Order: sequence, then C-alpha cells, then structure tokens
Amino acid sequence: MEIAVVGADARLLCRKACLRARCFRAGAEAAGRSWDLLALTRDAAGGAPPEALRARSILLPGDSDPAFARGMRALQLIGYGFSPRDTLTLSSFAEAGRLLCLQRSIVAADGTLLEPQELPLPPAFAAFSDEDALLAAGVLLLTSARS
Repeated sequence: MEIAVVGADARLLCRKACLRARCFRAGAEAAGRSWDLLALTRDAAGGAPPEALRARSILLPGDSDPAFARGMRALQLIGYGFSPRDTLTLSSFAEAGRLLCLQRSIVAADGTLLEPQELPLPPAFAAFSDEDALLAAGVLLLTSARS
C-alpha cells in the first residue's frame, strides 16, 4: 500500500503515531506518483495548489480553500476538522479520551466500505493536537480496515 503524509511536521507526526508512510515536507515532493492514500496537514493544504497530486483517497483539512483541491486527482476527498460537513471529526472530549467520529461512509484504501461510527483514539494520541490526532487517526482508519 502506497501512503504519503505531506506537511512540515509530517516525519515527526508519522514517527509519533507509528504511521507507515512516506513523509514529505511539500506536496511537490509527492507529485508524479499515484498513492493509495495521501494525507495533508494544515500547512501543506494552505500553500499554493499542488500540481499532479494523484491518489485513490486524499485526506485534507475540511476548511481548505476549494481552489487548492482542484488540481488534485482522487476518487475521494475526505475532509477532517470540526465542522459538521467534515467526514472525520472528534465527537467527544470525555474523561476516557477523544472519540474519532466518521460522519459518512467512505472507502478504505483496501476497498472496504467504512460506515459512520465512533472509535476511541489510541491512548498515545492524548499528547497530539486535535488536528494531528484527526489526521493520524484518519490514516490509521483508512489503511487498517481489514486488519
């Protein structure tokens, strides 16, 4: 499975969340390949629109500028954030920890249909910012559906 995470802190995020992904600082570095999953941090999604980014699924901040996504080619764009229109959000900040909320059906990288659900975030994610937790949990959800 070909997975890429793009952003200034992508390498650190991947290491902290134990993500098996190629890490790039800028979208241009990930261009020219077709990824199963391409995940963009806020800073990566805030720059100039990328050229030639292709992936089966692209995970990006839901409040990204729509012009940013126009140059990308994907079967599904999955927004993460705190808006009701975001596909991945945090639904609870309970004592037991945060819950990842999948608000609508999506297709995982292996083709599995994932239905709306709430999942507890791993305890290790307690130290992550909310956005980093959403991105890392999204990558894990989309890449480990059958395992």
